[in-house]
Amino acid sequence: MIIYDTYRSELSFGVERDILVSKLEQYFDDQLEFEQVFEEDEETAVNSKEKANLVLRKLKECGWIEYETASDYKTMVNLKDYASTMIESFIKITRQDELEYQSLISQIHATLLNQDAYVKPYEYIIKRVHENTEELIVGLKKLNTNIKQYIEKLTNDKPVNEVLDDLFKYQNEIGSKAFHRIKTSDHISRFRISIRENLSRILNDENIFRKAVEGYMEIEMGDKKDRLAAEQNLRQMVLGVLRAFENYDDIVKEIEEKHKKYWQSSVARAKFLISNTNNAEGKIITILKYMAQKFNMDEETNMYDEMDEEFHELFRMFPQSWLGHESVYTERITREVSPPSKLAAGIDFSDEERQEIKNRLVEKQKNKLSRKNINEYVAKLLEDKQSVVASSLPLETKRDFIKLILIYLYGKGPAAKYRSVDMDKRVVVNKFEFKDFLIERR
Repeated sequence: MIIYDTYRSELSFGVERDILVSKLEQYFDDQLEFEQVFEEDEETAVNSKEKANLVLRKLKECGWIEYETASDYKTMVNLKDYASTMIESFIKITRQDELEYQSLISQIHATLLNQDAYVKPYEYIIKRVHENTEELIVGLKKLNTNIKQYIEKLTNDKPVNEVLDDLFKYQNEIGSKAFHRIKTSDHISRFRISIRENLSRILNDENIFRKAVEGYMEIEMGDKKDRLAAEQNLRQMVLGVLRAFENYDDIVKEIEEKHKKYWQSSVARAKFLISNTNNAEGKIITILKYMAQKFNMDEETNMYDEMDEEFHELFRMFPQSWLGHESVYTERITREVSPPSKLAAGIDFSDEERQEIKNRLVEKQKNKLSRKNINEYVAKLLEDKQSVVASSLPLETKRDFIKLILIYLYGKGPAAKYRSVDMDKRVVVNKFEFKDFLIERR
């Protein structure tokens, strides 16, 4: 990282070898109290300059740097491209930098709204949006993982003060920063609708999509251009971004659930550790603390090993085989299915009786005011007509009027083979007053 910082003021990842040697020499001078001794091929590097030269030789052998002779015959040390990428990653890991979710989401939104960029939609829009979306989702997954790590730390043996410190540390490092931002200022609802509309526009606008395909083939495919493959890959990229924004809420929801779980676990553990009462709960906690202390005294003790009899005398563990009124278990209600008993001998029907019962059932089905029967009834009314007026129907009995109501209701739905059309006219038939309507064939 010292070498990497030296390149910051340069125009490229190249600097004079003497400058790097001087930087490293100064570093080793500051570290003399550690008595660092490097050995290579039976040669021992003791002073700071020897150590600096040895480090550069090792880095060159391992492929981190390479030498180049400049026009003025000075030896330049160039940092390989992949080496700079790795060092940048190391720096981010050690600093524990958190992702700015709002900047990424706003960048995606702004990129899609930039109308001038649609001249080259793949280069200026789709590629950037896809990369930023991947970075956003990866950042959220890292936050999700970090919360999980904090939860797992609670299982380690810690005194009360450390558990309470963890609570405040979690609140300051995760809860108050990243988690708070994605629930407030970074909330995706401000941009999601616009992002969806513009991504759909890219897929549906033939002119934009054609330009994007041409840009994809030029950048990603080189000489081997395949338009069909380019269209498929490009469509998958855009749909992948859409899916990512659809799944965003699920990831945030899981983070929120883990956040709650951490707090509940921390509070429960702190409450357990500081509990020191004389009631039954406090006494049990004291016993458990004593047992834990005994187990931890011997590192080789396994929870599944045979314990001393004195521990067995503390509790008698046995399975409970009854259900109390406080149980959350829902008891299954079982019913015994017994075989049906035989009918007494002599009970039978003749063929005539069976036919009569069957005829009655058929007649009852015909008279049933179902949607099917109403359709058939109206079909007979409209045999050779396009329409009839409802007041012209035979309305003698109460059943006729019930049938009239059902004709009107069913005619408003799409399943009927006719339709009922309202008329601005009230009529009275057999002392029943109703608003007349037209029954029309569909």
